Amino acid sequence: MTTTTTTDLTELDASREVLRVEDLVVRFGVRTPHGRRTLSAVDGVSLTVARGETLGLVGESGCGKSTLVRTIFGINRPAAGRVEVLGYELDRLSPRRRRAVRNRMQLVFQDPYSSLDPRMTAHDIVAEPLRIVGRYDRDRVVELFESVGLSTDYLQRRPGAFSGGQRQRLGIARALALEPDVLVLDEPVSALDVSVQAQVINVLQDLQERLGLAYLFIAHDLSVVRHISDRVAVMYLGRIVETGPADAVFAHPVHPYTRALLSAAPVPDPRVRGGRVVLQGELPDPTDRPSGCPFRTRCPIARAECSRTTPALESVGADHVAACLFPGESVTTVAPGL
Repeated sequence: MTTTTTTDLTELDASREVLRVEDLVVRFGVRTPHGRRTLSAVDGVSLTVARGETLGLVGESGCGKSTLVRTIFGINRPAAGRVEVLGYELDRLSPRRRRAVRNRMQLVFQDPYSSLDPRMTAHDIVAEPLRIVGRYDRDRVVELFESVGLSTDYLQRRPGAFSGGQRQRLGIARALALEPDVLVLDEPVSALDVSVQAQVINVLQDLQERLGLAYLFIAHDLSVVRHISDRVAVMYLGRIVETGPADAVFAHPVHPYTRALLSAAPVPDPRVRGGRVVLQGELPDPTDRPSGCPFRTRCPIARAECSRTTPALESVGADHVAACLFPGESVTTVAPGL
């Protein structure tokens, strides 16, 4: 791997792997009724995203997805592990070079209403990153508008004059201003109507095809994740419990948590749906994790061994891994609607 002493970022442009997270651990000290405890929001997460690839990251609220994103962008400091962008380990770079590398990774926010300054014109919102780095060019702003399907007639409008879908396109145009290699998309369509979701997804896929962008796509909607992702990673209580090609994970999920998520997803025709996997209880307190497998307190196939052993990610197929002592074992289901 090229070392971080390299001075020319362009020589890594051809690198296939644009984002690597390795054994990342993020902890917070929190006050509880039982005293001060440590909350492990991210617990040994590893993932990679290749150039031109979309990795979908799914999991219920509270599983650590947002903390992972904040840590990737340096907002949170990890207790252990590392984040690499284009082969550079960010924590080993000088502040100036860290900023230069981070410019190659941009974030598209969930809420297109609160992520845009209502006092700024659309032109200034997209131009702001270019001005910050001293590269403002009006022609570049026009090009960015056109790339996301926005009319240049809207350049002097403020966000309040845009629809939700148009605002999200504006956010995508802003994220593209510095020509990033990877976009982290944090629930980018969850606040939009279904028909508008499809339009934004089409814009993202077109941009990826033309620019070779890599996407880390975070979402709750499994149908959207299945449509856009090449690979899928499933997160539970701060850990990745299953990852693999999207087709394999959706067609043959082997972790019981993945099966539960997929069984709860709505389908167009309920008559073709199989039985639903019912999980017992709530997400455990992250300051007081269960021993052994973190999922065992809700798992329908848990056994005594699960309380004694924390399963590591093991291969269950081509590029398909899962953290389960009994991967693929049949789980108890109930009829749909019960």
